[in-house]
Amino acid sequence: MRLRKKHASDPERSVAKIDVQALLDEQSLSRAALGAVFALVILNAMWAYSSLLFDRFYPWGSIIQGLLFGRAVRRFGRGMNWRYPLLAAAFAACGALTGSFVASLNLTAREFNTSALSLVSEVSWYTIETFVTRDFGVIGLIYAVTAAVLAAFFSKRRLDKYEEVALQKHSGAEKT
Repeated sequence: MRLRKKHASDPERSVAKIDVQALLDEQSLSRAALGAVFALVILNAMWAYSSLLFDRFYPWGSIIQGLLFGRAVRRFGRGMNWRYPLLAAAFAACGALTGSFVASLNLTAREFNTSALSLVSEVSWYTIETFVTRDFGVIGLIYAVTAAVLAAFFSKRRLDKYEEVALQKHSGAEKT
């Protein structure tokens, strides 16, 4: 009753034909970070635009950001170790805070009939502290942690069964 395609052996592909060193060489933490920075800028701009478009603030936007940060780190970094989920989680938490701040800043600027750039010059440490404690608060923190967990989950490279076995054999051969 097993699925033929999923459990059948593939004569074209085997563990012996997998180049493990090529898999390891494809990893790049710098490309993952660059992809995450690119995603941060694009997603924060989209969050601010959507909050202005609908004239509402959506704190759950950070969860969508977390999913997309994980996908960006996976796509650009192609990493398989613990550094990539950590990087994605850090960017998701940072993106949740900055995205919320940029969206709130734009909505505040609209309320006072001014530009958001003119309000940036008025931002002080007191403004940031007030935003983090009152506006972002516990709800924003819960969304940021959820986004970080989602980003970490979706950031690691997915290997097929042959690549996984070849990588395990390679790491076992290095230890002995």
